[in-house]
Amino acid sequence: MDDTRREILNNIRRKKRVKRIRQAIIIAIICSILLPTILCVVLFNRINTLEKKINQLAAGKSSSQEQAEIIEKNLYYQAEDYSSSLEESEQNSYNDEEISAAAKQGDIIASENAAGTSVGKSDNKTVGTNHTADVDVAEKPPGSNTSTKNTGNQITENQEIKKSTDEVKVSEKDRKKYEGKEVYLTFDDGPSSNTSEILDLLAEYQVKATFFVIGKTDEQSKELYRRIVEEGHSIGMHSYSHDYKQIYKSQKAFETDFKQIKKLIYDTTGLMTDLYRFPGGSGNTVSGADMSVFIRYLSKEKVIYYDWNVASGDATGVKYSPEQLSENVLEGIADHTRSIVLLHDTDKKGNTVTSLKTLLSTLTQCDAKLLKLDNTVRPIQQVRSSSSELNNK
Repeated sequence: MDDTRREILNNIRRKKRVKRIRQAIIIAIICSILLPTILCVVLFNRINTLEKKINQLAAGKSSSQEQAEIIEKNLYYQAEDYSSSLEESEQNSYNDEEISAAAKQGDIIASENAAGTSVGKSDNKTVGTNHTADVDVAEKPPGSNTSTKNTGNQITENQEIKKSTDEVKVSEKDRKKYEGKEVYLTFDDGPSSNTSEILDLLAEYQVKATFFVIGKTDEQSKELYRRIVEEGHSIGMHSYSHDYKQIYKSQKAFETDFKQIKKLIYDTTGLMTDLYRFPGGSGNTVSGADMSVFIRYLSKEKVIYYDWNVASGDATGVKYSPEQLSENVLEGIADHTRSIVLLHDTDKKGNTVTSLKTLLSTLTQCDAKLLKLDNTVRPIQQVRSSSSELNNK
């Protein structure tokens, strides 16, 4: 009896062990099936997350590239062809003999013109370019006003007619791009044979601008300095010689050049200007000089230097058409709420003058705020005067 009972108990225990083993095998099989599935789900989620991050990074990189392209296009800090600038600086540099010869030649031509026609003794008066007066007088009908010089807000009847015919048609979309934008037009390297026409256009559209001038002492240039100030524009210093090698040679050379241009402007216009633009900009690399030395000097003299955040491209060495120049500027202005625009005023910048007509027409129609620089305007600087890099030098 006892043996039978013991056998029964052993059978029960055996069945329990078999049952446990079976459950363990089933659990192991289930785990072997579920675990890979769970791992696949986790890996799938990780892959999705990584893919999203990659897409975000790619989008960010694309956006950064676009921004970099916009900045490069608008600023031209690195793209500007400084070999071209240096070539022009040599041509624009002050030279006593050249100016004296040019002045004498101008006097001879003026006397010949006066002797050749009595009409030339009328009220016609031009500053900087004699050929402008000749063309205007020839095209105007008898009895019309032949004055070619605009001062302040004076606009002749013929100019108003010309302005209406040259008016650019602006779409509502373009209007929204520029409406209310602050725009500071600045002209470097003048005065030149184009300065008078630039001033005429600014007067025609009743717009004020800023001229960063270099040192010229002939009478025509002095008259242009005075006209800039008299017509309400800002005049700033762009060095006296515009000779990179000389200006940035040393702090002493820079100080000498600075004092020359400041004195010339004051002696000619009676204005003690406190605006400055470095030839090549404060971030230029062509000079090979430590710009912080010159920046600290200007700070000590309480002079503010202005760079730019929009450029036409008229000093890049690329021969842009007037339409391309104005488009470059307008695209840059559309990307900023406040734009300081770099333009150039030299004898070779005829396309810049022509582009100005489209530029002024578009911006005035769109109610952009066309303003001049003064010491209350927050500067745009490639190398900030307050930067830690500068202060630590």
